[in-house]
Amino acid sequence: MTLTTLTNLDGLVNFRDVGGMPAGAGTIATGVLYRSDGLASLSDEGRRELADCTIGTVVDFRSESEVAHSPGLAPDSVRPALVSMPLLDGAVPLDGGRLPTLDGIYLELVQRAGDRFARLASIIATSDDAVLVHCTAGKDRTGVGVALVLLAVGADRDAVTADYLATSANLTGAWSERMFVLAREMGVEITPELEALVNGTSAEALGAALDWVEQEHGSVDAYLLAHGLGEDELVRLRERLTVAAV
Repeated sequence: MTLTTLTNLDGLVNFRDVGGMPAGAGTIATGVLYRSDGLASLSDEGRRELADCTIGTVVDFRSESEVAHSPGLAPDSVRPALVSMPLLDGAVPLDGGRLPTLDGIYLELVQRAGDRFARLASIIATSDDAVLVHCTAGKDRTGVGVALVLLAVGADRDAVTADYLATSANLTGAWSERMFVLAREMGVEITPELEALVNGTSAEALGAALDWVEQEHGSVDAYLLAHGLGEDELVRLRERLTVAAV
């Protein structure tokens, strides 16, 4: 089988390679780390593309209830390997409960899920192939996790934030409408607050969470080390994810 790199997966709206952004004197490598929305909407062509590409591991941040409602890859897929790593229970409660804010979600993620983010970094560092990380939207849990990994290897913070913000435009339209249809079926009113949670992004919310990490641990790499990433894995992570300037 000839493996190929990817610029898109058919059926997804928020898939992308995070490579190319500045990192110190170099850049983030392409073809190593991908992010996306949930894989249940992959077309047959998209599934064939995924099976034939350089992605060897898929990390799924969704909860058990999300996976049950919208299955993605089969757990026993030969390629890529699936790693289930639940973070919280989804960002948007559709049961009529009080809506959280992005500020609260992101702060809770960095305060409670450091071990999962360190494990993500370890998987990327030790994998022989590319890694794809996703949740339902590829926005909040994925956004925070990818931001932490990129910043740990020296990516420019403004570039990391810009990549995170790009998600909002990707989700606006058909993807968001599907979420709103589900909400209406459950009797949930579509309010501006709900719309912001479904497809909105906030540089301020992400920045506040990253500021907390730096205030508590001194740096993002120190945060990951404190939560279980090995020193040798951090070195390998930098080697895999960064490319020196020519």
